[in-house]
Amino acid sequence: MTTNAPSPEHDDDLDETEVEQDQHESWDAFWAEIQRQEAAERGESATETIRGVQVVVPHDLPLRFDRRLEQVRDSSAIGDITGLIVELFGADVLDAWVDAGMTAMEFRVVVAWGLARGRGRDLSFRDAYELVKNNSEGKAPGKGTRRSGGSGGSGQRSKRTSGGSTASRRRASRT
Repeated sequence: MTTNAPSPEHDDDLDETEVEQDQHESWDAFWAEIQRQEAAERGESATETIRGVQVVVPHDLPLRFDRRLEQVRDSSAIGDITGLIVELFGADVLDAWVDAGMTAMEFRVVVAWGLARGRGRDLSFRDAYELVKNNSEGKAPGKGTRRSGGSGGSGQRSKRTSGGSTASRRRASRT
């Protein structure tokens, strides 16, 4: 019986060979990377499994996505968010993530990752987490920083302008 295992006399070869340090934390992560590489070689879209849902990794977002993102940036309507997630990751993904117990922080990280990948930036999940975490630190919960000053959406009355700054002034009545 013959085996292909290295023999003791070839141990020196292993010592001399520079072994690439494994960057994966588990067998599943390693094997998923192998599958992604092989799919890319075959010209297939890469996928990731996020909260048990397999999604295609975004790689080139259409211009309508950016336009729609700008239109709904400050919206909290679930329909607006769902529409963007469908374009980014596919139909029924958001519901599956909610059912799987995805947290708000996880969701922000996944969206940041998906947007970066869709714009051609090779961002890892860890880098997306750090980006979201750093952007969230020091900010109060809510929709962001509000502008101070006159009305400008603050709900306060506008400041009165002086008579000298108005465009036209009547000096006398025309009756």
